[in-house]
Amino acid sequence: MNKITVKINGNYVELENVSNIYEMLKARNVTGEMFVVEKNLEIIAKDKYDTKVEDNDTIEIVGFFGGG
Repeated sequence: MNKITVKINGNYVELENVSNIYEMLKARNVTGEMFVVEKNLEIIAKDKYDTKVEDNDTIEIVGFFGGG
């Protein structure tokens, strides 16, 4: 088994068998279209979700909400 520890939105999380951003989002049950992923202070475009997730990475998942 491949386990890594990453910091997601300020919390340390252990992920198992996750190699890229797409797999991380799937493992964390993140769905929808209105969010942005940042890895180590760099925004990752949706077409680059095959970007590798590595031990000790810092990930921010920021959602957008409408309203007024």
